[in-house]
Amino acid sequence: MSAESNPVDRQKAKTFFQYGNDAVQKSNLDYAIDMYKQACKLVPDSLPYRQSLRGAQRKKFNNDPTKVGMLAGAKNQTIRMRARSAKSKGQHLQALEVCEEAFTNNPWDVATAWEASEAAEGAKLGPLAEWYVESVLAFAKDVDFFRHAAAVFERNEHWAKAIATWERVKQLDPNDENANRKINQLSASSTIQRAGLDQSLDRRNKVEAESKEEAQARVERLKIEQLSPEERWLKEIQDNPNQVWPYMNLAEHHRNRSQLDHAEKILAQGVKNNPREPMILQAYADVQIARMKRAIDSWTQRVSERPDDEAARAKLEQITRLLADYEIKEHRRRLGLNPEDANLHYQLGLCLAKAGQHDEAIAEFQHARSSPALKVKALYQVGLSFEANRALKLADRAYRDALKNLEDEDLATSNALHYRLGRVAEEMGNMEAAEEHYNEVAANDYSYLDVAQRLRNLN
Repeated sequence: MSAESNPVDRQKAKTFFQYGNDAVQKSNLDYAIDMYKQACKLVPDSLPYRQSLRGAQRKKFNNDPTKVGMLAGAKNQTIRMRARSAKSKGQHLQALEVCEEAFTNNPWDVATAWEASEAAEGAKLGPLAEWYVESVLAFAKDVDFFRHAAAVFERNEHWAKAIATWERVKQLDPNDENANRKINQLSASSTIQRAGLDQSLDRRNKVEAESKEEAQARVERLKIEQLSPEERWLKEIQDNPNQVWPYMNLAEHHRNRSQLDHAEKILAQGVKNNPREPMILQAYADVQIARMKRAIDSWTQRVSERPDDEAARAKLEQITRLLADYEIKEHRRRLGLNPEDANLHYQLGLCLAKAGQHDEAIAEFQHARSSPALKVKALYQVGLSFEANRALKLADRAYRDALKNLEDEDLATSNALHYRLGRVAEEMGNMEAAEEHYNEVAANDYSYLDVAQRLRNLN
């Protein structure tokens, strides 16, 4: 496969890219991811297409790596084997396509980024190889990955980045004797390059094959390449404040370092310059929610340490109310853009239920149950809200409907549903039914909540 793309493919890719952008605005992330993948397949070397794809993949997890499922690692290991097989056959672009399957499962997967970076280098796409390692650098812990990243930076003649990465290797492996040698070597290369750059500036008017404008553009490119990612994103924001991705990348850079206040300021600037851009608005809201949750954690700890501190307790209650109101408002804004998104209905229902607004929560969960993937969870939440409203017969019906749609091997959800059915039966005075449900739970997990005590009480 060739990395070259003909004009027809590039035009098709541009169309797919626009479809992806439109889908993101409507929070239809699965469709957006598919469109971005099609664009990347047609134009493999396009960094904007890759960045948009990764951004959509990460948005599926609310830009939170902790929300990646536990099974993603096992799934991606199999996918990486397929990518490795394609690389061994010289099918480097095919390997990139395979790696993108893994990024859909975990868009922060360092091992997959390593594989993709090697495939990009095999396809002679040096800038793409560099982007792959940079995209996960903040999450990497493996010293060998940093060695690989440093080599990629060096091959692209980005000396400052390579030096910084070798410094990271030294931190992780103080006994690495090669690190100091590489740092000295790269420092020398950087000096030579700067000297060569100065010489080229001195004689730029004498070079016949290169116009003054071309020489200056080349110099500017060299200067930009020597910037750190953070400096480069700041420059991009300054040069083009209406471009979305620099704000997103820089904010994520700060979030990965728990610098939420810095991330908030960057995104606030992005919102000011792009007030109608849904991706910026959503990222800003996510950061605001994260900041409030962090404040809640802090005040909760203070209240725990000082139970008699009424001012602290009042502050905790105030921020908790603010968070609830903010999340409800934000999810309603997102639903306004994509009213058919079942997951958004489900998330709004959770926020409303948490705030005690159970009537409205039930309506949202009933919307969400139209999705096969959400049906059982939505019915369970419907039951909880009916219980909270003391509508016990309706709660019983919701839990039974959930059981009918439950997969046999999902014991955790089965236990939860039978336990709630037991509690409802007790409330309605049907002790025989309650005992049957508690027995179902006890047969799977006798230590589940207080089911053992409830069975003893019934007997």
